[in-house]
Amino acid sequence: MLPRVPSYPFDVNAMNLPGAGQRVVRTEVGHALQFETDAHVRYFVEENPVLTLPDDTEVTISLPARASGTDIAAELTGATIELSTCTADGSLVVLFDTGTVLSVPPSPDFESWNVSAPGNVLVVSTSGGTIAAWNWPSTDGHGYP
Repeated sequence: MLPRVPSYPFDVNAMNLPGAGQRVVRTEVGHALQFETDAHVRYFVEENPVLTLPDDTEVTISLPARASGTDIAAELTGATIELSTCTADGSLVVLFDTGTVLSVPPSPDFESWNVSAPGNVLVVSTSGGTIAAWNWPSTDGHGYP
């Protein structure tokens, strides 16, 4: 069963991204939030993400960031991704088995996030929230198989 996404409006046109069922093995927080799974799916976030913790506490991460209050790396490293998706407006939402939810809004001015996977797959939320994808394996256009 997936954890509840507190007050986050899901879009029926959301696109599933690579990473579901994979464990986060590395997390870095600095000028960006970066994390990688055990199957080499990489997330790179440059827009200020929000972590919603299992107790519904929301932690906005201002980038560039120093880990403060919540140890972001400890929160994500070791967690398994249950769902990774982007909505039609270009937001990224990642649900973890710990109950933590990472959400990243699109930016009007720059690429706010990208996800890369083996096979040269790359999905980017471009400025304004338009989604661009390269080497996308899905035939139905709605997500990673």
